Amino acid sequence: MKHIFKIFMAIIITGLLTTGCNNQTETNKNTDDKNLAQFAQTNDSDTSRKELDAAFKKMWKNLTLTNAATYFETDVSDTFFTVNADGIIQNKEQLLVDTERLRMLEILDFKFFDQQIKVFDNVGIINGRIQAFSDTTYVGEVFYTAIFVKQNDIWKYENWQGTWSLDSPPPPSFISED
Repeated sequence: MKHIFKIFMAIIITGLLTTGCNNQTETNKNTDDKNLAQFAQTNDSDTSRKELDAAFKKMWKNLTLTNAATYFETDVSDTFFTVNADGIIQNKEQLLVDTERLRMLEILDFKFFDQQIKVFDNVGIINGRIQAFSDTTYVGEVFYTAIFVKQNDIWKYENWQGTWSLDSPPPPSFISED
């Protein structure tokens, strides 16, 4: 419940900040747009995108029941949270004890596509689509956003947001019955 309240408050604050920021003059807006474009270009290097892609692949390989505990100690931000395609919101500790979800990530096969990588200084954003298969049976497709933050020259996994695609079969439930 605390996490939902925090997210709700973040949405309200973001809305207020957005409303306040929209009162700038057209000249300032054009200058800001130009500066943002230059910032994105100077920080979105091939090297940074390759580093981020490697961090994403490492994350996906280690986001399993077998590997998560070790990976979360070294490569996951302390402020990590996830909003899963099934609507479950979890922080770092909650995901680590969700053995059912971690087991599922370990046994399914995944196909990634339509991936886009953007780097803005020390923040990396990866968007794409992923299809899940159990043996050869298609289980579903998710649109995702993964966010990483570079800390001490390490891309730390910060956030995951997944959304079931329209063409997916009905999603399974990973809610514990306890």
